[in-house]
Amino acid sequence: MVSSLHSLLLVFFLFILFCAPYISAQPTADADTDFSCSSDSPDSCETYLSFRARSPDYVNVGSISDLFGVSRLSIAKANNLSSEDELLKPNQLLLVPIECNCNGSRYFSNVTYQIKKDDSFYFVSITAFENLTNFLLVQDMNPTLVPNKLEIGDEVVFPLLCRCPNKALRDRGIKYLITYVWQPADDISSVSSMFKASPADVLVENNYRNFTAALCLPVLIPVSELPELVQADPFPSGPRSARQRHILSAIVGTIVAFFICMLFSLVVYIHRLCRKKMMLERNLSNSEYVDIIKMKKTAIDEKFELKAIPEKLLPGVSGYLDKPIIYDEKVIMEATKNLSDRYRIGGSVYRALINGKVFAVKKFHDVTEELKILQRVNHANLVKLIGISTDNAGNCFLVYEYAENYSLDKWLFPESLSSSCSVAPLTWTQRLNIALDVANGLHYMHEHSRPSIVHGDLQTSNILLNSKFKAKICNFSTARPATCSLLLEADVFAFGILLFELLSGRKGMEANEKGEIVWKEIRGVLETGKDIEEGLALWIDKSLESFYPIGGALILANLAAVCTAEKSSARPSMTEIVFNLSFLTQSTSEMDERSWAEPEESLRHVSPVVGR
Repeated sequence: MVSSLHSLLLVFFLFILFCAPYISAQPTADADTDFSCSSDSPDSCETYLSFRARSPDYVNVGSISDLFGVSRLSIAKANNLSSEDELLKPNQLLLVPIECNCNGSRYFSNVTYQIKKDDSFYFVSITAFENLTNFLLVQDMNPTLVPNKLEIGDEVVFPLLCRCPNKALRDRGIKYLITYVWQPADDISSVSSMFKASPADVLVENNYRNFTAALCLPVLIPVSELPELVQADPFPSGPRSARQRHILSAIVGTIVAFFICMLFSLVVYIHRLCRKKMMLERNLSNSEYVDIIKMKKTAIDEKFELKAIPEKLLPGVSGYLDKPIIYDEKVIMEATKNLSDRYRIGGSVYRALINGKVFAVKKFHDVTEELKILQRVNHANLVKLIGISTDNAGNCFLVYEYAENYSLDKWLFPESLSSSCSVAPLTWTQRLNIALDVANGLHYMHEHSRPSIVHGDLQTSNILLNSKFKAKICNFSTARPATCSLLLEADVFAFGILLFELLSGRKGMEANEKGEIVWKEIRGVLETGKDIEEGLALWIDKSLESFYPIGGALILANLAAVCTAEKSSARPSMTEIVFNLSFLTQSTSEMDERSWAEPEESLRHVSPVVGR
């Protein structure tokens, strides 16, 4: 029975892992590329933006000219098109002529756009204008419009990022600074070659930025003359029609297969849940476990009640964040005894007693970015902002809910604590619940925030545990609206490292005695294909002793392995991760931890699983 259950869990996990879509997101700012005006720059100039022809709305010169408010002839001429009606290939790169103007501090090319049904600043920025602007800039440019109350027909000014060459560039023969949105497959050499630009000039005009971090962000390409972009001939009418039908058939087939896959997954999932509930009800007669089972049954019922209500698809979401309380500086100083070391929790975080309640107070010099994020999120697995305060020296204090059990690293890596401190090891169930809590928090940030938010620094020291060991993600100083899906996948990679650390009780990014990184070490165990259970058992945190199910450990290790896949596109989304962890957690909750005390017997019953 145990063998069949574990085998079904492993097969189900691998099946679900291939059946969910990925997401895209929005860039936030121009980062290290400078779009500001300078004293030796002209007030305005004629320059160009790059734009890709994309269906369904922008597949011909006419629709693109209407979007940017420029003539069809000028677009055709800039791109060596034979006529204004020439067919464009999907994703064909075009140059769009614009007038770039300095507003006193930055250059923009302002384009007026009329709001359509379901449009938002964010949506139009990433779709119609393909990240050539940023929704925050759009909000600043349109102060009289309320972002969440746009009406069809409203006229919105979208400031597209551009820049005019200064005198030094003009003296060197640079005529244009073309705004180009960096793509995932781009590198300096290929982009420079495409625009017939000098790689050195591209680096200089973008402040030697890290172009890996520039994905989906606008950059500047300096050119001495307008590049002649090579355009492929459009398909003849006959073959093109056949090709379209072929592509359409493939798309329809893929969509049908996807929905069949999801339907089958849902049926299997519901069937498992019904069996679990029946087992729980049968066990109610056992008085020794009545309280525990009631607690688990309530938790399961609450989860499925949430799933049944469309408005509450995500556990822990509780609406928009209330405005934070504004505390007087005296209140903060009295609550922390003038930031006494005795009240210091760690770093610049202090324990504070305000109105009889315990809070955590963090001191900042610049709180702008973290405050922007915290005011936009509200979830049970994200640390809650309670209030804010400032002092005359320009320091800012954020008041958070207090986590009685501090951060996760104190429990996983107790050797980092002082010799006078000791903690009990986390149980297997606690580790699973912590993993699910963190996954739920990231899932909310990635897929339920608008725009999506990337945390950027997920690690055990940034995960707090309350008195019931409920996990809450903290430290949003590096968080920001996601620039593209690759940044969200970086969060998934960090989550995979966290899973390895929960399994091993070791720091995932440190090297072992052989010089091998810990997380790569466990991947090696999974990829051998031989004696996986034995190898995994040797690698798992010794403090767990034998109180864990080897089948569940295999599933968790495989999930960690796919989260840390070298190809970011092979990593699962947070939707998939939450689904699999929920299934694993609920399955594990049916078993008493004492039944895991004989690992050798478990090893004989579980089929090996090879990491993806």
